Amino acid sequence: MEKRNVFTAFQDGVRKGWGIFVKSMMPSIVMAYTFIYILETTGLMDILSNIFSPVMGIFGLPPISIVCLATVFFSKAGGCATAATFVADGLLTPLQATILFPTMFLIGGTITQWVRIISVCGTSAVRQKWIIMIQWGLAFVSLWISRIVFPIFA
Repeated sequence: MEKRNVFTAFQDGVRKGWGIFVKSMMPSIVMAYTFIYILETTGLMDILSNIFSPVMGIFGLPPISIVCLATVFFSKAGGCATAATFVADGLLTPLQATILFPTMFLIGGTITQWVRIISVCGTSAVRQKWIIMIQWGLAFVSLWISRIVFPIFA
């Protein structure tokens, strides 16, 4: 094995990391912001917020937090960027975003997981439905637990 110095190893790591960011994370973040822009422009963000207001209220979250969950459905990075933007804009508090994060990580990228894993493996259609339902069920259980636990430490 060839011995490399720390500087060369660091540069190689940066190159690989940059490639992952450009090929994987950046398109997801751009898609999330585009999704938010479409929701805002068409007025669907207000409609979604009003529809899901009672559900989000159960977890002590503002209605706008449903947009984070809708965005994370497509991309974890995009959903997290959405939550961070809402915190910066004052639409979510840092505690509310923290309550959302475990749920966002559990349901994050459902579409890409479906395509990359469930469909490719040839999982039967009946089981595919249950896989997604269990994933979302656990995500909302985590939202409930986060709602109880995180304020204790705030």
